[in-house]
Amino acid sequence: MKEIFKTFKRLKWFFKKFIKDYILCFFALIFVSVMPVIPTKVLGIAIDDIVMGNVTINRIIFYIIGLLIIPIFIYFVNIFYHYTMNKLGQELSFRLREQYLEHLFELDSYIYEKYTKGDLIARISNDLNTVSGLATSFLQNVIYYFITIVAAICVMISINPLLSLLSIAFMPFAIFILNNIRKKKRLYYLKHHQIYGEMTENVLESIESVKTVRAYGMEDDDYVKTKTAIDNDTKSWWHIQMFESLFVPMFELIYAISYFIAIGLGSYMVIKSNITPGDLVSFLLYVGMLYGPLIGLSNVLNTISSINVASNRFFEIMDLETEVHDISEPKNIMKFKEIKFRDVCFKYPFDDFNVLSNINLTINSGETIGIVGPTGSGKSTLIRQLLREFNISSGKILIDNIPIEEYKIDDIRNMVGYVPQEHILFRRSVDDNILIGNPSATHEQIDNAMIVADFKKDLNELSNGEHTLVSELGGSLSGGQRQRLSIARALVKDPEILILDDSLSAVDALTETNIIKQLKSTRVGKTNIIVAHCFSAIALADKIVVIQDGKITDIGTHKELLKYDNWYKMQYLIQIKGDNYE
Repeated sequence: MKEIFKTFKRLKWFFKKFIKDYILCFFALIFVSVMPVIPTKVLGIAIDDIVMGNVTINRIIFYIIGLLIIPIFIYFVNIFYHYTMNKLGQELSFRLREQYLEHLFELDSYIYEKYTKGDLIARISNDLNTVSGLATSFLQNVIYYFITIVAAICVMISINPLLSLLSIAFMPFAIFILNNIRKKKRLYYLKHHQIYGEMTENVLESIESVKTVRAYGMEDDDYVKTKTAIDNDTKSWWHIQMFESLFVPMFELIYAISYFIAIGLGSYMVIKSNITPGDLVSFLLYVGMLYGPLIGLSNVLNTISSINVASNRFFEIMDLETEVHDISEPKNIMKFKEIKFRDVCFKYPFDDFNVLSNINLTINSGETIGIVGPTGSGKSTLIRQLLREFNISSGKILIDNIPIEEYKIDDIRNMVGYVPQEHILFRRSVDDNILIGNPSATHEQIDNAMIVADFKKDLNELSNGEHTLVSELGGSLSGGQRQRLSIARALVKDPEILILDDSLSAVDALTETNIIKQLKSTRVGKTNIIVAHCFSAIALADKIVVIQDGKITDIGTHKELLKYDNWYKMQYLIQIKGDNYE
């Protein structure tokens, strides 16, 4: 129960905000819990009147009106209660989902290496719904069942304390036993939630990779893998259901024993005139009234395990803290003159070795920088330091002689237009995909961005031109089209620094030349950083940086680097001879 109270404490802000609604619901719940007790008592009095011959027309009318009015009142109060409580549940789900998504966008990049997409989705869907239920259906059930049981037992005691005591004596033992079993069941729920996340990840991976799977004829293998994940989820849930099936019927057994005692002993008391026939009928109805709440309480105990697991999983993500964040009073920046890397070393949070070592580099505003090096040498890692995705391990990155950490993170990222190696496109039209880079861009700006990215010519091949719907992840476009559309998305932002991270690998030589020329002519005074394997893309750069094993081994222009034997010259000669690169 400690974890349940802990979760309630986590949701304190929501209860405080909607305290008036919860108070109204609480009194409404008391009303619908207590009022059903009254007709049963009235029925018992009516039966006694009939047995004793005291029935009159006025009494019959009174009983009929009473038995009709009470359910009608309960009906309207129930409408108010369920409408308000469902509204609160939806409100909580929306706010938690909003907080979760905002928090995901704030988290450091390494978090997405630690947790899979399927697991993160499972936490915002399955786990979040369970947590939301704590403040709605769970709270409702606990209060409703408790009040109903207490009200019924109080009236039963007023009829005959001894009969009440003997009839319900076994019920506390059943609750005690199930409470101990609950601890073991929690482990089952934890395992199931993990398996559910793995299943979601498998399904997502199959959907996203459907073209690759088909290309390699791996449909059967992928089907078996996905089906195995789904079967594991089903078996895990079935295991929980089997566990519940063994112990939930315990309440039915206790109820049957209680009912047997009530009928047997109650009949004997009627014979001995200790209670009236009407009291016995009412008493038996009250015993029957306990059945639903007792079954409900067993489900509440079962739900506790699920809520605890879901709450821990959901708030595990919400409790993650970012290491990359603004200082208390960050400086604003829109333009820069000079960026300096001074003895910069960097390693990823999940690695135990440096990916970059002793990097010293100066980038002047308006320069076009080319970055080359062997695969895995740290080229992408170097330029991503300008996005402030991670904190560097040691050294300094200075922008106009001020450490990059002192600037506002959003300002730094707004200065950069980054085109990554993996081109993620959305299921939107071509122009809407470009507008992601700058939602307020005009049609003219979109058009110019497409021209510079050499995408304008492709519009004639698309069914609805720039309004053509792009399929999920850009599957309806070729590799070169996806690259150039991603470049256009970065260009429409008109960033101070444009970074092309191996973003010209899928275009032909002519298209590459057109893009490079357009960049030089349209981005005068702006900085371009081009990471490439093909040296033709960076031959005209103002400065070419060669990285090997996380270290800068050479810096110079294309002509300067060809003057002596080095890695750059060797790779260039291989490329112009038409051999395979690396």
